[in-house]
Amino acid sequence: MSKSLLALLFLSSLGLLAQQEGGVRFEEKPFDELLAQARQEDKLIFIDAYATWCGPCKMMTAKVFPDSAVGAVYNARFINAKFDMEKGEGPGLARRYSVSAYPTYLFVNGEGDLVHKGLGYIPKPALLNLADVAISENSLGALGDRYEAGDRDPAFVKMYAEVLTANYEEGRADRVVSGYLDGQQDWSSPENLHLILASPGNLGDKRMSYLIEHAREIEKVLGDGTAMGVIQRALVNDYHRSNRKRSLVAPAEIKDHYIQHAPLLKDQLLAQYTMMYHERLNEMEAYLPAAVAYYRDFPSDDPAELNSLAWTFYQNADDPEHLAQAISWAERSVEIRPDYPNLDTLAWLYQKTGQLEKAKAAARRAIEYAKADDLDFSETEKILN
Repeated sequence: MSKSLLALLFLSSLGLLAQQEGGVRFEEKPFDELLAQARQEDKLIFIDAYATWCGPCKMMTAKVFPDSAVGAVYNARFINAKFDMEKGEGPGLARRYSVSAYPTYLFVNGEGDLVHKGLGYIPKPALLNLADVAISENSLGALGDRYEAGDRDPAFVKMYAEVLTANYEEGRADRVVSGYLDGQQDWSSPENLHLILASPGNLGDKRMSYLIEHAREIEKVLGDGTAMGVIQRALVNDYHRSNRKRSLVAPAEIKDHYIQHAPLLKDQLLAQYTMMYHERLNEMEAYLPAAVAYYRDFPSDDPAELNSLAWTFYQNADDPEHLAQAISWAERSVEIRPDYPNLDTLAWLYQKTGQLEKAKAAARRAIEYAKADDLDFSETEKILN
């Protein structure tokens, strides 16, 4: 028996088990019959678009679809069906609904219009939420109708673009954002900047060129390093595409790319890339001084960024000067916006450097924030023992 047939039988048996035990009931009908049933019952069709070789598809079939709570919701609200995207009607449906990743979940009305979709392995709570969204005003179809009706509120456009991007609809997201911005004379408002950062386009696009030209002002307006991170990713991705590179390239190799495309930002971009390069390769002896140099020349006031940096030093640094620098970053993070993560980091850094009373004081504060946010603080408690 072939492997593909075994996999198909495996999925079928799991699907039958799910239906027998009160999970999602999947109809075994041609798509045209499902559409007719959907029109007659005034329901949406929920399609699990899978492939037999897909690991997350098998996990959904084994772990999520058999759940009785999931079954209760999906059986009541939808007509459920499964289609192998590589056999039978599957390839046609994949083309019709632009299915390019597995599993994809399609919510289709009786006219065959796509109303909503989801992607990947989705645990039970999120799958139940997906069912709610599919029949709400925040479904892809409803958002699209709202956009076509002329709604161009920046917050709405940003949300719509993010939903499209999350569902691999980058082309539509790009058109939505660019169409909105083309009607705006001033792109410098925080609302428009957030929209650009959510969908910046590629190197050479008008939005990306704007980010590169105004990066310094944008960082001041938004108060974080998001713009520089977006620019960095765009330049690195463009270099890899242009030069057909698959693996990480050395800083010296990409340096001229920064000079050519972002000359005013080249020093910061190269220093940032050098730091990330060594961290990615786990070359901590090179990473630690590179990080110190980068944040000395280009300091950050983003509390989350400072906390992440300080924690990386806690995990990897033993040199007193490096640990002292990490403490200063953690203290600055707490000064800007105290929360459980940065107070926890500060407590562990104090403990590692022998400042035990300070460590306990920071741990107590961290635990207070953890309790307020209903977070697990069992590791932090060890500092108090």
